[in-house]
Amino acid sequence: MKTYAAIKAEIAKLEKQAEKLRKTEVDGVIGRIKQAIAAYGLTAADLGLGASGKSDRNASRPAKPAARPKAGVAKYRDPATGNTWTGQGRPPAWIAAAADRDAFLIESATSGAGAARSARKPRAAAKRQPSAKTLRAAKRARVGRKTAAAPAKSAAVQIESSAAAE
Repeated sequence: MKTYAAIKAEIAKLEKQAEKLRKTEVDGVIGRIKQAIAAYGLTAADLGLGASGKSDRNASRPAKPAARPKAGVAKYRDPATGNTWTGQGRPPAWIAAAADRDAFLIESATSGAGAARSARKPRAAAKRQPSAKTLRAAKRARVGRKTAAAPAKSAAVQIESSAAAE
């Protein structure tokens, strides 16, 4: 049976061998890359290595759409729950059935410059329910998760652990 010191010496020797092999393989890869660059006349910008990090070949591609705009200032408030609505999009249930929405208008929303500040008041302390999208994502994350025990430690790690504990 090998001793701990012998195994550590063998690990150091193998790491040196691995580093030498890596250097020789990297030299070969760099040589092949240089040949391809010369053969095709590529530039650093073509490879995405230029100052901007973008290739000229990507210039003809359409730009990505801008991020979705943030919600606007609330115009309506439910007096019972304190929930608000901007007046855009599908109306919430508490205002959808109302014949006259003027009763739900937030007065400060129509008063000018102070409207944005006062409309940002926190809602009533009601616990929010997670959205269906969040629930689906959580379910997908749980499906791939394994509940098996942690892998057993190798003999070298066990020896190291017991030596550290002493």
